[in-house]
Amino acid sequence: MKKYTFRGGIHPLHSMGAGKKPTMGKPIREFVSDSVCIAMDQHIGAPCIPCVKKGDKVLVGQVIGEANGPRGIPVHASISGLVTEVGPKQMLGKGPSTCVTIQNDFNDNWVELQGLGNVEKADPEKIIPAIRDAGICGMGGACFPTHVKLTVPEGKSIDTIILNGAECETFLTADHRLMLEEPIRVVDGLRAVMRALKVNKGIIAIEDNKMDAVQSVKKAAYGRDGVEVAVLKAKYPQGGEKQLIKAVTGREVPSGKLPIDVHTVVLNVGTAAAIADAVIDGKPVIERIVTVTGAVRDPDNLRLRIGTVFQDAIGACGGYSDIIGKIFAGGSMTGICAPNDTVATTKANNGIVAIAYEQARSPQETACIRCGRCVTACPMGLDPYKLKNLCDRNDLKAAKDAHIMDCMLCGSCAYVCPARRWLVASFRNARELINIRRI
Repeated sequence: MKKYTFRGGIHPLHSMGAGKKPTMGKPIREFVSDSVCIAMDQHIGAPCIPCVKKGDKVLVGQVIGEANGPRGIPVHASISGLVTEVGPKQMLGKGPSTCVTIQNDFNDNWVELQGLGNVEKADPEKIIPAIRDAGICGMGGACFPTHVKLTVPEGKSIDTIILNGAECETFLTADHRLMLEEPIRVVDGLRAVMRALKVNKGIIAIEDNKMDAVQSVKKAAYGRDGVEVAVLKAKYPQGGEKQLIKAVTGREVPSGKLPIDVHTVVLNVGTAAAIADAVIDGKPVIERIVTVTGAVRDPDNLRLRIGTVFQDAIGACGGYSDIIGKIFAGGSMTGICAPNDTVATTKANNGIVAIAYEQARSPQETACIRCGRCVTACPMGLDPYKLKNLCDRNDLKAAKDAHIMDCMLCGSCAYVCPARRWLVASFRNARELINIRRI
């Protein structure tokens, strides 16, 4: 069996088995909390405009945040019940987010849904509008509105759709369980996109540390036009768009360009499953699978309603097993460090990882020893040690010329650095300043 891979990368302990082991064999379990806190800024683009107020009764699937701007997608109620608050709360962003808090009545009453039916028979012209109306954005963590991604600009073309089932991030097994337990949703979502874009080739790419998922998806894909499964060598960050495209198709996305420039679109398998729900049943994004793990008593893969507070999800897994130093939304390599456990899940939040205090302490940064390990590990072919020196000198123009904007902030360089240099933090800050100052 041919296995695909890419240049560079690393093998973090917690992505290759140790961190995933507690939840790899845990079937998806549904948990519904007493209330949800749903942010209006869950995707890249202008935040939604709340269209409900305190005291309103809402149904599951009801629009509570209207789309705003060209990249806008709506936000829907994930439970039925009473709106108890509409206002700012600190979530995962730098500043407060406008949120709608709903008290659950546990009736689970839905709005009336209107789907398009079987993905092989649905009107292709109606598929992308259905994706937009369902409020679907990248559910692997990117948060980019999916209908925008699937809108092909004039002069561009697409011949291949790749579904990212690598799940190379540390600790996480949500996508693994999805592919293992609900593979038909994944395949249906891929076929819907292929038909919408008139593409004849769809590839579902899965790492070889999930061979049970490979077999499950292959079985679901049997007989489906143009769908194939590619097995990847397990390595981080295999799930990066550019790495995935290079590994599977041999095409290299040029610096400053996008996957569409090499006639390819990459979607997460969770996004594909949400697309299937939207097309077949007209169901909006009101839930997602989240791995809750780390320093918790009973790590698990939970199907959570959007807006579930971290504290409630962790409580559903038995609570903390140690004194906590950090909590990540997502894996520990690229996840966002949460300010506390009162923040809530979003559409893109595939993991809640609690890190014990002793493990969470930041190492002391020392001088670069010029060993070159960061260069070998970088999946983008950059020189991280050189970029760090430019950032330390605040030479942003030179850093941009050295392609710092191509850095994917994967953390591979920092992981292998024996001097424990704070590489990713420096690169992230420099990139933000370059954008702000328009250098």
